[in-house]
Amino acid sequence: MIPTKQTAYGFVRGSKEIVKFDNQPVPEPHTTEILLKVETVGLCRSDHHILISQNPGAPDQMVMGHEICGTIAKAGSSIADDPRYTIGARFCVFISNSCGTCDNCREGKDNHCTINKFQGYGITQDGGFQQYLLINNPRNMIPIPHSVSFEAAAAATDAVLTPFHAIMKVKDKLTPTSKILVLGAGGLGLHALQIIRHFGSQVVCVDQKAQNETLAKHSGAHEFYTSFDDLRHEPESFDVSFDFIGNQESVDCSCEFVGNNGKIVMVGMGKLRTEFPNFDLSRREIEVIYNFGGTSREQGEVLRWIASGKIVPVVEVKSMSELPEYMLKMRKGQLVGRIAFKPVAKF
Repeated sequence: MIPTKQTAYGFVRGSKEIVKFDNQPVPEPHTTEILLKVETVGLCRSDHHILISQNPGAPDQMVMGHEICGTIAKAGSSIADDPRYTIGARFCVFISNSCGTCDNCREGKDNHCTINKFQGYGITQDGGFQQYLLINNPRNMIPIPHSVSFEAAAAATDAVLTPFHAIMKVKDKLTPTSKILVLGAGGLGLHALQIIRHFGSQVVCVDQKAQNETLAKHSGAHEFYTSFDDLRHEPESFDVSFDFIGNQESVDCSCEFVGNNGKIVMVGMGKLRTEFPNFDLSRREIEVIYNFGGTSREQGEVLRWIASGKIVPVVEVKSMSELPEYMLKMRKGQLVGRIAFKPVAKF
């Protein structure tokens, strides 16, 4: 039986701490809407940024959580008989709540929907840190293969999708003779290493946490350093740098070590602004590429990679009641890999 009330966690304007919402209404799906029973939802560094930045695009109160997967609890009247939306069917939620009809969506670039610009569950509208979530556009629900666990599917929606999108943009540069630099071995960087290793390139990883070395090397790094200054490589000797940190120090490292006609792929957003040496990059024809999430087509491909065993998401499952504790651990840099939460009837 679907309850009428639930407990949730989220954002309240004016507070930089995650807030617990008791007696949150469980919505009723209308016509083409879906009520999703949340099975697992991941914690992302972006959740921290939402709280700290006070997210101007969000309502004054919002349930957070954007790495969402679950099962169908109820379908709206117009789609209740659609065999795709049977009760219990397993789906993850695409990170962008795209319209599906604008030019960008039709061209397969639905992470840049021109109608619902930068809209997403848990980012600009209620997300998955609750038991039940209303999905207003089922086109943004991606079926989960039977062999993929809920926790792996939750990680797939961002922690795997985002690096996958970034890597596939420059896959022509990833060859067995390429040298690749990966800056940051957190939730995204570790999955990037798993993806890059399938191209056979030499991979060097830098992360300040020494405890990440074993997992980074297991994921595909051939060398691991805890400081940019310790890199034992010649300047301008790498073909691509993937920056999952996004601060001035990581940018400077990429600019120093990427060679002529190389690519600097920016994914991390540690700082709102960074500076690049324009003349130097221009002279060496280095391309700087930014990234935002991924497409729904890529989301399906990521799930297939996971189902085939090409990617094994690094994720640990906790109870939703532990969310505030793990939010604090994330702020302190104490997490390795991804944490996903399982809602319970009362938490």
